[in-house]
This record gives sequence, structure tokens and C-alpha cells, in this order.
Amino acid sequence: MRTSIIAVLILGHGCGGDAIDPLETDGPPRILQVLARERVSVPDDEGHPHVELRARLAFGDHADIDQEIDDRAVGAAVARDGQRIRVVVDELLRGNGLEEIPCSDGSWSSVPVGTDIDDIARCAGADLSRCETVCLGDAGPVGILDENGDGAIDDTRLIDGAVVLTCDGVAVPLDRGRSYYQPAGSQRIAGGSVGTDSLGPAIAIVPAEGMRPGARCTLGFGADVVDKQGLGICAERDGTCTPGDTAAITFGVEDFMLAASEPHDGATEVALHGEESSDATITILLNSELAPDTVTGAIRVSAGGHELEDLSPAMAEDDAATVTITVTGGFEPGTEYKVTVASGRDGLKNRYDDTLAEDHVIVWTTTGKKEVAP
Repeated sequence: MRTSIIAVLILGHGCGGDAIDPLETDGPPRILQVLARERVSVPDDEGHPHVELRARLAFGDHADIDQEIDDRAVGAAVARDGQRIRVVVDELLRGNGLEEIPCSDGSWSSVPVGTDIDDIARCAGADLSRCETVCLGDAGPVGILDENGDGAIDDTRLIDGAVVLTCDGVAVPLDRGRSYYQPAGSQRIAGGSVGTDSLGPAIAIVPAEGMRPGARCTLGFGADVVDKQGLGICAERDGTCTPGDTAAITFGVEDFMLAASEPHDGATEVALHGEESSDATITILLNSELAPDTVTGAIRVSAGGHELEDLSPAMAEDDAATVTITVTGGFEPGTEYKVTVASGRDGLKNRYDDTLAEDHVIVWTTTGKKEVAP
């Protein structure tokens, strides 16, 4: 449970949590930075390049970022897996306009401004005779979801419409359970693995099904996303920050692409089969949900230079952006395998009818020695 977030949600204002820098209170809440994750190629300990997801500036600036070394500008935000967009503002917002709480009957409830911890406690447990604030059903109070019996809120989720991510003019569904308001933070970038996630107060949003590859995206906010003075959030442009105006925020999304595979390209000593199976599995992850009818004919697999027949590439049951291929009986030992994912009109397409810019080839070598006929 996000305790600091829920405390601000209940009180409707509150303190800055772990804030170090003084927060602004004059004028509308200004967006200082918008950070989106991008794929960045970095060398590993042995100097070999690998791809990491790093938060980079899609709007705003920060004094601790050396523009000559890394301009941090988002050229191609990650379309899908691992994307989290962080909106950093210069003052506390009313959490009531951003998050709602779960009720015991499976519904969700807003939290009115002025609600306090005692109000919440009166809506927990079996006795709801004094519950007058939250989780009020048509027939009376239903009570908050309080599975651990502590008289407090168990969870929160982003209110629908509080943040609107639009790509190429189409609203992008958000994973509201993984999106949240973080009242704590400052303008100090923490070291180690925290990095820019220490910047705050902030709103973090996660696209539920990703953003369209190659799109241009913008951010907007609901009328209830305001500061303690009731002023709407804004993004400065031309020296002016008008409440509710965030048109200055715009960023691009990476093109349709193959994001990862298992085995990965260049792998050696690849196991011949799964740990609990005599078969082997090839997994290919794209950065966008796929058009099912394009999958089978767009992917070819060869072993030792000979194309394998009777393989059936298929979308994973739980992920429309992932393709799995089962190789019955496992891989051959000491053999080079090659997977070709075709581009173009007859190649792999995503649900937006986008195609890959070029054919993608993945090559690896299995463990053991190849058997030689006598």
C-alpha cells in the first residue's frame, strides 16, 4: 500500500512527504519535467552493447543534466513494455482528483475533499452506521475494502480521465492500477537505481496496451486535477503557464520493431530444450500488439542452413505482442539456428497495420557437438 499517497488522498492536501526543496504555492501547478522511457544502447562490463530502458526528458529541463553529454530529449519513447511516463510538478496536487479507493463490494469510490482518517475508519468493518463519506452504495454504505482489518484503505487507482494520454489524436487506455500520484519527492536526483524517480511531486502513468509506434503523443489532465487553491495544472510555453494548458507537451514514439527474443541474437551454448520439457521454445517480443493473420507466414526458422518445416509461429495466449514457436523434440546440438522475421507488405504487421522497416534476423548456436554421420 502506498502510505504517503493515501495520506495525501485522504487529507486532500498534506505535507510534501520526503520533499527537500521548498514547494511553490503561488500560481497554478507547473509541470517541471515529463520523463518517458526510451531504449538506449549501453556497453556492458565487457564492452558489448546491450539495450536498457532509461527515463529521458520529453518536456522541461533539469540543472543536473549535462546537455553537452546527454541532451536527454526523447527521440523515440518505448511504445509498450516497460514504459512509464512521469509528470513532475512544482507543488502538491489534490490527491482526491487523481485517485479513488476500492470498496468491499468490488466498486470504487472517490474521496471527497476534507475526508480524514477517522471518516475512513468509520467506513471499515462490520458497523457502517456512521459511514457517511466514501463507498456509499444505492442502498447505503457498503464499506471500504479492508482485507487486513486495520481500518485503512487497502489500495488506490488512478481516476478515469484524470490523465489523458493521446497519440495521433486517439486516447490511449491507461493501466489505472499501476498509475499513481506520488506526493513525495523533490528536485534532487537520487543516486543508484532510483535516479529521476526521486523527482516529485509527480504523477506516474502506464499505458495499458502501449502507444502506437511512430505516433506523436500529448498529455492532458482532468478538470479536477488541481492544487490546493483549485488551479489546474499547466505546462509553460512562451513564458506563460495558463491553468489547464498542457499543449506544450509532445513527444514521439519509436517505430514498430522487434524488441527482444529468447534465445537472443548472438547467443551461444543455448540449451537444447526447456527445463521441464523435451521441446524447445523460441520467443519473439514485438513492441506492439500484432495482427494475428500475419504471424504464421512472416516468420521462418532454419537449422544448419536448412529451413524447418511444420513449425507454427503463434501469438502467445496472454500477450498479443509476443510470438512463440515450439520446436518439437528440442534443438539439435552444436547447430546454428536462424530466425527471419519478414518486413514489407507480406511480412509481420501490428494491429495498426504498420510493418517492420526491414527484415529482422536472429542467430544463435546451441550447446554440444553436432553429430556427424559415419
